[in-house]
Amino acid sequence: MTKQIRDAIVELSQFFKKLTEVTLYIAELEALQKNIVKILCKLEQIFPPSFFTVMMHLCVHLPQEAILGGPVQSRWMYPIERYLGHLKKYVGNKAKPEGSIAEGYVVEEAITFCSHYLRGVESKLDKRDRNVDKTSSDARSFALDIFKLNGRGIGKKEVHMLPTNLMKKAIWFIFNNCQEVQPYLEEHLQILQNKHPESSDFSEMQQSTFPDWFAKQVTIALYFTYFTL
Repeated sequence: MTKQIRDAIVELSQFFKKLTEVTLYIAELEALQKNIVKILCKLEQIFPPSFFTVMMHLCVHLPQEAILGGPVQSRWMYPIERYLGHLKKYVGNKAKPEGSIAEGYVVEEAITFCSHYLRGVESKLDKRDRNVDKTSSDARSFALDIFKLNGRGIGKKEVHMLPTNLMKKAIWFIFNNCQEVQPYLEEHLQILQNKHPESSDFSEMQQSTFPDWFAKQVTIALYFTYFTL
């Protein structure tokens, strides 16, 4: 985009950003009232007349409404429009939308009431939130310290094969930041210092040899645990 178009759109975006802040100041809103007129004039130089519908003209009145009514979060229509979209899904017979909405609403209320008496069935009451970032307590109790952080993946799952050098760095990062592995790191470092007393820097040597050494230690521990049980 050219600088003229880019500046006009950025100024319009900043206008709405300032208008929807949690804390509003009368002086800033009065300045917005004057600036929006200039912004619309800039847009008139770029876009055709068909672009300027009643919705674009509405921007002129928004700062004054904020001065009279306060922050817009308690007055805007987003929650209502979202719920109207939910009710619209009930419409099965387009010839009688009101009846379909009433019937669907009653059915949902009845199912929600019955779900109070169901056990072991996912319902509206015990359904996990859409944006749940916390892992279950059972999974976290058996996880290593580095994997106990709350979080979840976003978007479609994709499998990426890391190159060998990046894979080694990722494995070393896990070992080096996992609390349960620290005693093994100290033991392995002590072994390297005894084998190579002439050396002073063991970081690269430990990074290259620790994964194989640690795998053998885990195998030996599992072997003795198996035969002990």
